[in-house]
Amino acid sequence: MSVCTTIQQQVYCLAIEICAAATQTGDAATLTTYLQGELQALITNPDFTNGDDWQIVWGPAVWQAPFSDFSDQAAAVCYNSSQNVYVVPISATNPHSPYNVFFEDLAAVPLYMVPVPGTNAGNVTVGNFAGLQALLSLQAGGTSLQDFLSGAANAADDLVFCGHSLGGGLTPLLAYTLYPNGTSGSGWQNVYTFPTAGPTTADAAFATAFNAAYPVVSGSGYQMWNANQYNAHDLVPNAWAGASTGPGLAQVTTGIFSWTTAMYYTGVKMSAEVAALRTMAETFAGGSSNPYVATNNNALFTGAREYGQITDSATLAKEILFQHTVAYNEEFGVTALFDPAEVQSWIQPPLLPLVLGVSGVGEAVAAATAAAEAEQEAAPA
Repeated sequence: MSVCTTIQQQVYCLAIEICAAATQTGDAATLTTYLQGELQALITNPDFTNGDDWQIVWGPAVWQAPFSDFSDQAAAVCYNSSQNVYVVPISATNPHSPYNVFFEDLAAVPLYMVPVPGTNAGNVTVGNFAGLQALLSLQAGGTSLQDFLSGAANAADDLVFCGHSLGGGLTPLLAYTLYPNGTSGSGWQNVYTFPTAGPTTADAAFATAFNAAYPVVSGSGYQMWNANQYNAHDLVPNAWAGASTGPGLAQVTTGIFSWTTAMYYTGVKMSAEVAALRTMAETFAGGSSNPYVATNNNALFTGAREYGQITDSATLAKEILFQHTVAYNEEFGVTALFDPAEVQSWIQPPLLPLVLGVSGVGEAVAAATAAAEAEQEAAPA
Protein backbone atom coordinates (compact mmCIF):
# COMPACT_ATOMS: atom_id res chain seq x y z
CA MET A 1 0.00 0.00 0.00
CA SER A 2 1.20 3.52 -0.74
CA VAL A 3 2.62 5.60 2.09
CA CYS A 4 0.36 8.52 1.13
CA THR A 5 -3.33 7.66 1.14
CA THR A 6 -4.78 11.18 1.48
CA ILE A 7 -4.37 14.38 -0.50
CA GLN A 8 -3.27 16.16 2.70
CA GLN A 9 -0.34 13.77 3.09
CA GLN A 10 0.69 14.47 -0.49
CA VAL A 11 0.37 18.22 0.02
CA TYR A 12 2.51 18.03 3.17
CA CYS A 13 5.17 16.00 1.35
CA LEU A 14 5.39 18.65 -1.38
CA ALA A 15 5.88 21.31 1.31
CA ILE A 16 8.88 19.35 2.59
CA GLU A 17 10.33 18.42 -0.80
CA ILE A 18 10.32 22.01 -2.07
CA CYS A 19 13.11 22.57 0.48
CA ALA A 20 15.38 19.93 -1.10
CA ALA A 21 17.82 22.43 -2.64
CA ALA A 22 18.70 23.89 0.78
CA THR A 23 22.04 22.07 1.02
CA GLN A 24 23.10 23.03 -2.52
CA THR A 25 24.97 26.09 -3.74
CA GLY A 26 25.12 27.75 -7.14
CA ASP A 27 23.16 30.22 -9.22
CA ALA A 28 19.38 30.15 -9.48
CA ALA A 29 19.42 28.09 -12.69
CA THR A 30 21.66 25.43 -11.13
CA LEU A 31 19.53 25.19 -8.00
CA THR A 32 16.33 25.12 -10.05
CA THR A 33 17.61 22.18 -12.09
CA TYR A 34 18.53 20.29 -8.92
CA LEU A 35 15.16 21.00 -7.30
CA GLN A 36 13.33 19.94 -10.47
CA GLY A 37 14.98 16.53 -10.26
CA GLU A 38 14.16 16.11 -6.58
CA LEU A 39 10.51 17.09 -7.03
CA GLN A 40 10.16 14.85 -10.06
CA ALA A 41 11.54 11.90 -8.10
CA LEU A 42 8.94 12.45 -5.39
CA ILE A 43 5.90 12.88 -7.60
CA THR A 44 6.72 9.69 -9.54
CA ASN A 45 7.36 7.62 -6.41
CA PRO A 46 4.50 5.10 -6.02
CA ASP A 47 4.64 5.54 -2.25
CA PHE A 48 3.75 9.19 -2.81
CA THR A 49 1.34 8.96 -5.73
CA ASN A 50 -1.05 6.27 -4.45
CA GLY A 51 -1.91 5.71 -8.10
CA ASP A 52 -2.54 9.39 -8.81
CA ASP A 53 -1.04 11.16 -11.83
CA TRP A 54 1.14 14.08 -10.73
CA GLN A 55 2.99 16.61 -12.89
CA ILE A 56 5.09 19.71 -12.30
CA VAL A 57 3.25 22.35 -14.32
CA TRP A 58 5.09 25.53 -13.28
CA GLY A 59 8.62 25.88 -11.95
CA PRO A 60 10.13 25.06 -9.69
CA ALA A 61 11.59 28.51 -9.38
CA VAL A 62 14.35 29.62 -7.01
CA TRP A 63 14.87 33.18 -5.77
CA GLN A 64 18.21 34.40 -4.43
CA ALA A 65 19.02 37.49 -2.39
CA PRO A 66 21.80 39.72 -3.73
CA PHE A 67 25.21 38.00 -3.50
CA SER A 68 23.64 34.75 -2.32
CA ASP A 69 24.45 31.35 -3.78
CA PHE A 70 21.76 29.58 -1.73
CA SER A 71 18.11 28.86 -2.36
CA ASP A 72 16.60 31.75 -0.39
CA GLN A 73 13.04 31.14 -1.57
CA ALA A 74 11.49 28.48 -3.76
CA ALA A 75 8.07 27.54 -5.05
CA ALA A 76 6.44 25.37 -7.70
CA VAL A 77 3.02 24.32 -8.94
CA CYS A 78 2.24 20.60 -9.06
CA TYR A 79 -0.95 19.17 -10.50
CA ASN A 80 -2.78 16.01 -9.47
CA SER A 81 -4.96 15.32 -12.50
CA SER A 82 -6.52 12.30 -10.81
CA GLN A 83 -8.03 14.43 -8.06
CA ASN A 84 -8.12 17.77 -9.92
CA VAL A 85 -5.88 19.58 -7.43
CA TYR A 86 -3.18 22.17 -8.09
CA VAL A 87 -0.68 22.57 -5.24
CA VAL A 88 1.69 25.51 -4.63
CA PRO A 89 4.42 24.45 -2.14
CA ILE A 90 6.53 27.22 -0.56
CA SER A 91 9.97 26.56 0.90
CA ALA A 92 10.86 26.70 4.61
CA THR A 93 13.78 28.42 6.31
CA ASN A 94 17.01 27.31 4.65
CA PRO A 95 19.47 26.89 7.56
CA HIS A 96 22.36 27.71 5.22
CA SER A 97 20.82 31.00 4.02
CA PRO A 98 21.79 34.08 6.06
CA TYR A 99 18.95 35.95 4.35
CA ASN A 100 16.37 33.43 5.59
CA VAL A 101 17.80 33.01 9.07
CA PHE A 102 18.59 36.59 10.00
CA PHE A 103 16.11 38.60 7.95
CA GLU A 104 13.02 36.70 6.86
CA ASP A 105 12.76 34.86 10.19
CA LEU A 106 14.06 37.28 12.80
CA ALA A 107 12.98 40.65 11.38
CA ALA A 108 9.93 40.51 13.63
CA VAL A 109 10.21 43.78 15.56
CA PRO A 110 6.69 45.32 15.36
CA LEU A 111 8.05 48.82 14.72
CA TYR A 112 9.04 47.72 11.22
CA MET A 113 5.84 45.89 10.26
CA VAL A 114 4.44 46.82 6.84
CA PRO A 115 0.94 46.60 5.36
CA VAL A 116 -0.22 43.32 3.83
CA PRO A 117 -1.22 43.89 0.18
CA GLY A 118 -4.94 44.48 0.01
CA THR A 119 -7.49 46.78 1.63
CA ASN A 120 -7.60 46.79 5.44
CA ALA A 121 -5.59 43.58 5.54
CA GLY A 122 -3.43 44.53 8.51
CA ASN A 123 0.33 44.40 8.87
CA VAL A 124 3.05 41.75 8.60
CA THR A 125 6.70 41.50 9.65
CA VAL A 126 9.08 43.17 7.24
CA GLY A 127 10.91 39.84 6.91
CA ASN A 128 7.84 37.93 5.80
CA PHE A 129 6.77 40.79 3.56
CA ALA A 130 10.12 40.48 1.79
CA GLY A 131 9.55 36.73 1.46
CA LEU A 132 6.13 37.39 -0.03
CA GLN A 133 7.57 39.82 -2.57
CA ALA A 134 10.24 37.28 -3.52
CA LEU A 135 7.54 34.69 -4.22
CA LEU A 136 5.53 37.15 -6.31
CA SER A 137 8.64 37.99 -8.34
CA LEU A 138 9.44 34.38 -9.28
CA GLN A 139 9.36 33.51 -12.98
CA ALA A 140 9.28 30.14 -14.69
CA GLY A 141 9.47 30.06 -18.48
CA GLY A 142 8.88 33.82 -18.48
CA THR A 143 5.61 33.48 -16.55
CA SER A 144 5.03 34.64 -12.98
CA LEU A 145 3.26 32.46 -10.44
CA GLN A 146 0.30 34.83 -10.37
CA ASP A 147 -0.07 34.84 -14.16
CA PHE A 148 0.20 31.05 -14.34
CA LEU A 149 -2.48 30.54 -11.71
CA SER A 150 -4.76 33.07 -13.40
CA GLY A 151 -4.45 31.16 -16.67
CA ALA A 152 -4.93 27.75 -15.07
CA ALA A 153 -7.96 28.62 -12.93
CA ASN A 154 -11.11 26.69 -13.75
CA ALA A 155 -14.23 25.58 -11.93
CA ALA A 156 -13.28 21.88 -12.05
CA ASP A 157 -10.03 22.16 -10.07
CA ASP A 158 -9.04 23.02 -6.49
CA LEU A 159 -5.99 25.13 -5.64
CA VAL A 160 -3.97 24.54 -2.45
CA PHE A 161 -1.18 26.71 -1.05
CA CYS A 162 1.12 24.94 1.40
CA GLY A 163 4.39 25.30 3.24
CA HIS A 164 6.21 24.24 6.40
CA SER A 165 7.89 26.53 8.96
CA LEU A 166 8.70 29.83 7.21
CA GLY A 167 6.69 28.44 4.29
CA GLY A 168 3.79 27.85 6.69
CA GLY A 169 3.91 31.50 7.71
CA LEU A 170 4.04 32.65 4.10
CA THR A 171 1.21 30.35 2.98
CA PRO A 172 -1.72 32.44 4.24
CA LEU A 173 0.02 35.66 3.14
CA LEU A 174 0.52 34.46 -0.43
CA ALA A 175 -2.96 32.94 -0.68
CA TYR A 176 -4.61 36.11 0.63
CA THR A 177 -2.52 38.39 -1.57
CA LEU A 178 -3.47 36.49 -4.73
CA TYR A 179 -7.03 35.65 -3.67
CA PRO A 180 -8.21 38.11 -1.00
CA ASN A 181 -11.76 36.75 -1.20
CA GLY A 182 -10.71 33.14 -0.97
CA THR A 183 -12.65 30.95 -3.38
CA SER A 184 -15.18 33.66 -4.22
CA GLY A 185 -14.42 35.16 -7.62
CA SER A 186 -11.17 33.17 -7.93
CA GLY A 187 -12.18 31.08 -10.94
CA TRP A 188 -11.29 27.90 -9.00
CA GLN A 189 -13.67 25.33 -7.57
CA ASN A 190 -12.01 25.93 -4.17
CA VAL A 191 -8.95 27.80 -2.94
CA TYR A 192 -7.46 26.27 0.21
CA THR A 193 -4.40 26.64 2.41
CA PHE A 194 -2.53 23.89 4.23
CA PRO A 195 0.24 25.46 6.34
CA THR A 196 2.18 23.34 8.83
CA ALA A 197 4.30 24.61 11.74
CA GLY A 198 3.89 28.20 10.57
CA PRO A 199 4.83 31.06 12.90
CA THR A 200 2.47 33.98 13.43
CA THR A 201 3.85 36.95 11.50
CA ALA A 202 0.87 39.30 11.09
CA ASP A 203 -1.55 41.20 13.30
CA ALA A 204 -5.18 40.93 14.36
CA ALA A 205 -6.49 42.78 11.30
CA PHE A 206 -4.86 40.24 8.99
CA ALA A 207 -6.07 37.30 11.09
CA THR A 208 -9.63 38.64 10.88
CA ALA A 209 -9.44 39.23 7.13
CA PHE A 210 -7.80 35.88 6.38
CA ASN A 211 -10.13 33.84 8.59
CA ALA A 212 -13.15 35.42 6.92
CA ALA A 213 -11.86 34.68 3.42
CA TYR A 214 -10.53 31.23 4.32
CA PRO A 215 -12.81 29.62 6.92
CA VAL A 216 -11.73 26.24 8.26
CA VAL A 217 -13.00 23.28 6.26
CA SER A 218 -13.21 20.67 8.98
CA GLY A 219 -12.16 17.06 8.76
CA SER A 220 -10.63 14.30 10.84
CA GLY A 221 -7.15 15.00 12.23
CA TYR A 222 -5.04 16.72 9.59
CA GLN A 223 -7.69 16.18 6.91
CA MET A 224 -8.86 19.78 7.02
CA TRP A 225 -8.09 22.96 5.13
CA ASN A 226 -7.31 26.56 6.06
CA ALA A 227 -5.83 25.85 9.51
CA ASN A 228 -2.19 25.91 10.54
CA GLN A 229 -1.44 22.31 11.56
CA TYR A 230 1.01 22.29 14.46
CA ASN A 231 2.78 20.27 17.12
CA ALA A 232 2.17 21.66 20.62
CA HIS A 233 5.79 20.78 21.50
CA ASP A 234 7.12 22.75 18.52
CA LEU A 235 8.60 26.14 19.40
CA VAL A 236 8.05 27.68 15.96
CA PRO A 237 4.24 27.82 15.62
CA ASN A 238 4.17 29.39 19.10
CA ALA A 239 6.12 32.39 17.76
CA TRP A 240 5.43 35.29 17.60
CA ALA A 241 1.93 35.48 19.02
CA GLY A 242 1.49 36.74 22.57
CA ALA A 243 -1.67 34.75 23.28
CA SER A 244 -1.95 33.11 26.68
CA THR A 245 -3.43 30.05 25.01
CA GLY A 246 -1.71 28.22 22.16
CA PRO A 247 -0.27 28.97 19.82
CA GLY A 248 1.74 31.65 21.59
CA LEU A 249 5.04 32.34 23.27
CA ALA A 250 3.48 31.73 26.68
CA GLN A 251 3.46 28.02 25.77
CA VAL A 252 7.28 27.91 25.79
CA THR A 253 7.53 26.43 29.27
CA THR A 254 9.56 23.92 31.26
CA GLY A 255 8.97 21.37 33.99
CA ILE A 256 11.55 19.64 36.18
CA PHE A 257 9.60 16.43 36.71
CA SER A 258 9.31 13.65 34.14
CA TRP A 259 5.51 13.79 34.16
CA THR A 260 5.43 17.49 33.26
CA THR A 261 3.02 18.65 30.58
CA ALA A 262 5.27 21.63 29.80
CA MET A 263 6.92 21.99 26.39
CA TYR A 264 10.34 20.93 27.73
CA TYR A 265 11.41 18.57 30.52
CA THR A 266 14.53 20.13 32.06
CA GLY A 267 16.45 20.61 35.27
CA VAL A 268 16.56 23.93 37.11
CA LYS A 269 19.58 25.17 35.13
CA MET A 270 18.04 24.66 31.70
CA SER A 271 14.70 25.94 32.93
CA ALA A 272 16.40 29.32 33.37
CA GLU A 273 17.81 29.08 29.85
CA VAL A 274 14.42 28.36 28.28
CA ALA A 275 12.91 31.22 30.29
CA ALA A 276 15.61 33.51 28.87
CA LEU A 277 14.83 32.23 25.37
CA ARG A 278 11.14 32.99 25.84
CA THR A 279 11.90 36.45 27.23
CA MET A 280 14.17 37.24 24.29
CA ALA A 281 11.48 36.13 21.82
CA GLU A 282 8.81 38.12 23.66
CA THR A 283 11.03 41.20 23.52
CA PHE A 284 11.55 40.72 19.78
CA ALA A 285 7.77 40.53 19.40
CA GLY A 286 7.08 43.80 21.20
CA GLY A 287 6.70 42.71 24.83
CA SER A 288 3.44 43.92 26.35
CA SER A 289 2.58 45.60 23.02
CA ASN A 290 2.84 42.36 21.01
CA PRO A 291 0.59 42.82 17.95
CA TYR A 292 0.79 39.27 16.57
CA VAL A 293 -2.40 37.21 16.35
CA ALA A 294 -2.56 33.71 14.90
CA THR A 295 -4.83 32.80 12.02
CA ASN A 296 -6.99 29.67 12.21
CA ASN A 297 -4.97 26.80 13.62
CA ASN A 298 -5.21 23.19 14.70
CA ALA A 299 -3.11 21.72 17.54
CA LEU A 300 -2.76 18.49 15.60
CA PHE A 301 -0.57 16.61 18.07
CA THR A 302 1.82 16.84 21.00
CA GLY A 303 5.12 15.32 19.96
CA ALA A 304 6.71 12.75 22.24
CA ARG A 305 9.96 14.02 23.77
CA GLU A 306 12.82 12.64 21.70
CA TYR A 307 15.71 13.42 24.05
CA GLY A 308 14.13 13.03 27.49
CA GLN A 309 15.37 15.46 30.11
CA ILE A 310 17.20 18.40 28.56
CA THR A 311 20.38 19.12 30.49
CA ASP A 312 22.35 21.36 28.11
CA SER A 313 21.94 23.80 25.23
CA ALA A 314 23.01 21.30 22.57
CA THR A 315 20.25 18.89 23.61
CA LEU A 316 17.73 21.74 23.68
CA ALA A 317 18.67 22.65 20.10
CA LYS A 318 18.31 19.01 19.00
CA GLU A 319 14.89 18.71 20.66
CA ILE A 320 13.70 21.94 19.01
CA LEU A 321 14.86 20.72 15.59
CA PHE A 322 13.30 17.27 16.01
CA GLN A 323 9.93 18.62 17.12
CA HIS A 324 9.88 21.01 14.15
CA THR A 325 10.78 18.47 11.47
CA VAL A 326 10.86 14.71 12.05
CA ALA A 327 7.96 14.76 14.51
CA TYR A 328 5.68 16.05 11.72
CA ASN A 329 6.86 13.35 9.31
CA GLU A 330 5.93 10.79 11.94
CA GLU A 331 2.53 12.35 12.60
CA PHE A 332 1.71 12.47 8.88
CA GLY A 333 2.93 8.89 8.47
CA VAL A 334 5.45 9.71 5.73
CA THR A 335 8.77 8.79 7.35
CA ALA A 336 9.41 6.21 4.63
CA LEU A 337 9.65 9.05 2.09
CA PHE A 338 12.16 11.25 3.92
CA ASP A 339 15.49 10.60 5.57
CA PRO A 340 15.36 12.31 9.01
CA ALA A 341 18.90 13.69 8.85
CA GLU A 342 18.31 15.04 5.36
CA VAL A 343 15.12 16.85 6.33
CA GLN A 344 16.86 18.36 9.36
CA SER A 345 19.54 19.69 7.02
CA TRP A 346 16.89 21.29 4.78
CA ILE A 347 14.79 23.11 7.40
CA GLN A 348 15.72 25.23 10.41
CA PRO A 349 13.32 26.38 13.14
CA PRO A 350 13.21 30.18 12.87
CA LEU A 351 13.99 30.70 16.58
CA LEU A 352 16.91 28.29 16.72
CA PRO A 353 19.56 31.07 16.46
CA LEU A 354 18.15 32.55 19.68
CA VAL A 355 19.10 29.36 21.51
CA LEU A 356 22.73 30.25 20.91
CA GLY A 357 22.01 33.70 22.29
CA VAL A 358 20.88 32.35 25.66
CA SER A 359 23.40 29.52 25.89
CA GLY A 360 25.12 29.65 29.27
CA VAL A 361 22.36 31.60 31.03
CA GLY A 362 21.45 28.56 33.08
CA GLU A 363 25.07 28.06 34.13
CA ALA A 364 25.34 31.72 35.11
CA VAL A 365 22.15 31.57 37.17
CA ALA A 366 23.29 28.39 38.88
CA ALA A 367 26.71 29.91 39.65
CA ALA A 368 25.18 33.11 41.03
CA THR A 369 22.78 31.11 43.18
CA ALA A 370 25.61 28.94 44.53
CA ALA A 371 27.70 32.03 45.29
CA ALA A 372 24.82 33.69 47.14
CA GLU A 373 24.21 30.57 49.18
CA ALA A 374 27.89 30.25 50.00
CA GLU A 375 28.03 33.91 51.06
CA GLN A 376 25.00 33.46 53.25
CA GLU A 377 26.50 30.39 54.94
CA ALA A 378 29.78 32.23 55.57
CA ALA A 379 28.11 35.26 57.09
CA PRO A 380 28.38 35.54 60.89
CA ALA A 381 25.30 34.48 62.80
